[in-house]
Amino acid sequence: MNINGPSITTATGIIWRRELVRFTRQPGRIIAAIGTSVLIWVLLGSGFANSLEPKIAADESISFSAWLLPGMMTLIAMFSSIFSSLSTIEDRQTGWLQAVLVSPAPRLSIALGRALGGGSVAFIQAGILLAAIPLIGLSTGFIGVLLALFSLAMASLAMSAIGLAFAWRCQSASSFHSVMNLVFMPMWLLSGSVFPINGSSTWLSIVAWCNPLTWCTTAMRTSLTSTPEWDMIGLSVLVSIGALAIATAVISRR
Repeated sequence: MNINGPSITTATGIIWRRELVRFTRQPGRIIAAIGTSVLIWVLLGSGFANSLEPKIAADESISFSAWLLPGMMTLIAMFSSIFSSLSTIEDRQTGWLQAVLVSPAPRLSIALGRALGGGSVAFIQAGILLAAIPLIGLSTGFIGVLLALFSLAMASLAMSAIGLAFAWRCQSASSFHSVMNLVFMPMWLLSGSVFPINGSSTWLSIVAWCNPLTWCTTAMRTSLTSTPEWDMIGLSVLVSIGALAIATAVISRR
């Protein structure tokens, strides 16, 4: 018998798996995250396309619906991350989290497992939207899809870890939702998901490019709508975003 408890890798894997199992048993989360985002996509991509399409850069030769795709994938990941992080508060209220905290499992593995679990769920749900590529006239190759998936993984991981960091501190679901709306909605709107950053005011452009989601959304859009390239600077930024988000969640654990 191992009196020292499970290793960080084992404990992280167990908690990671628990988040995935919980996801499969809550179909309402899938409907809420994907359904809401698809509805917004349809309304913006078709109903408001004529009024918003001129805002796309002149060199873009794609439809507005195709241009919106990365932003809608980010939106699904955002909703999913909020739902996943909310389960942390539920686990605290039911006593499960306290039981894990007093167990031999390393505390690092608790934050790491939950962040990876929430990020995986967000990635799976948002990645489903890539099935719409043939329907909106995109001819993205394998490399483009691969780069888009990598960017989506970093965005999902970052938002899941950020949500987890706030969930550690919030004592109720209502306060958590209020904080998440204040944090995530501006991040999403200022990531170039709906409105191009090009042409915005100087101060807004600076804020947008300091936004981690901007790098993720831009990388996805470039990969899906133009000739994909392995931009080492951009990839380094995305990896750094994911690592920093994980570190934030671990440091914020209670």
